[in-house]
Amino acid sequence: MQETPFKDLGISDDIQASLRNMNFEKPTPVQELTIGGFLEGADLLVQAPTGTGKTGAFGVPIVQQIDRTQRISQALILCPTRELAVQVAGVLRNLAKNKPGIRIVTLYGGENIKKQLDMLHKTPHIIVATPGRLMDHMHRQTVQLKNIRTVVLDEADRMLDMGFRKDMEKILRATPKDRQTVFFSATIPQEIYMIANQFLKKDAREIRVEQESLAVETVKQYYTIIPVGYKNDILITLLKNNDLPLTLIFVNMKHKADRLAAQLRKKGFKAAALHGDMSQNQRDRVMKEYRLGKLDTLVATDIAARGIDVKNIDAVINYDAPLDDESYVHRIGRTGRAEQEGVAYTFINQDEDEIDRLRKMIKNLNIDISPTEDSPVLPEPVKRVSHGRVSGQSFHSINPRRRGRGRR
Repeated sequence: MQETPFKDLGISDDIQASLRNMNFEKPTPVQELTIGGFLEGADLLVQAPTGTGKTGAFGVPIVQQIDRTQRISQALILCPTRELAVQVAGVLRNLAKNKPGIRIVTLYGGENIKKQLDMLHKTPHIIVATPGRLMDHMHRQTVQLKNIRTVVLDEADRMLDMGFRKDMEKILRATPKDRQTVFFSATIPQEIYMIANQFLKKDAREIRVEQESLAVETVKQYYTIIPVGYKNDILITLLKNNDLPLTLIFVNMKHKADRLAAQLRKKGFKAAALHGDMSQNQRDRVMKEYRLGKLDTLVATDIAARGIDVKNIDAVINYDAPLDDESYVHRIGRTGRAEQEGVAYTFINQDEDEIDRLRKMIKNLNIDISPTEDSPVLPEPVKRVSHGRVSGQSFHSINPRRRGRGRR
């Protein structure tokens, strides 16, 4: 497919500016195929694998179409899990940075409901919710869906797998009949078609997007389950025991990027942070130094790293485990480029939720990821390789291809 710039998809200047700030330079295939029809108001059934940029495919048109002068809720996005809901809301807020006044609320279980009630009282323009918590608010009559113009069901197949079909149908029936409805799903089983036939207009469009090449053939992937308090020790030993001239480390919080980069500098590494609170000039300067080899380690957040295009990154280290499958795909795609070999390490806390998320990610993405030696194996074991040790503070070289001089 011939590449189409964002401006040719009917995207407004303020959203294009937000995309540049997020380091998105060109649309992914799912964005290119979807955004135009979305902006036209068409109902869509989109089959798009994880990691293809589907959040931007619906986030861009939703934010663009919000009427800030109207104090009504205009868009609803349903997500299967709170982690995905938080991630989606974060992308929407970044897209809306040049459209001040857009209010976005995230509704999910496990959070104090009073905070959500306060946000709902202000009448958010966009609601991002899990089905269970949204149904709770509907029963309480604390959420208004009568003016919703667009409903997106993200990862619809996962919501079905989790038993949310009845909730999905009740929620859709609670919104206006003339709304725009968009399904995004990694797979489209018969049950999805049954729901789509109920709730999509007759002229709805079906879009199928193939999984992009993620260079996984050239990226060796490892995980290690780490006891609380040992992440820094393990990271520093890994960096010192391996020949990794250019390393990209991912964290989930901006302040953590600054803190970890400072800690690595104290240990003698030429490290810098890259995150959304930095000015464009600061980010450009850091990237220039990284490309020139003046820095050997970059500590970045997901949003800031979207536009990184450095072909000789030796390793990606997920210091913080990614919050969703799409983030993992984008992260490991920074290494193993131009037919060069790369390696990706993912640190997993000894936390049941995080371990469960890794297990699901392996299943969803069908990836070949191996545990480090002495790291506990997941309940659904993957192929095990002996390439190092993780036990307490002991962490030997875990990349046999790169043993050698190391880094000082």
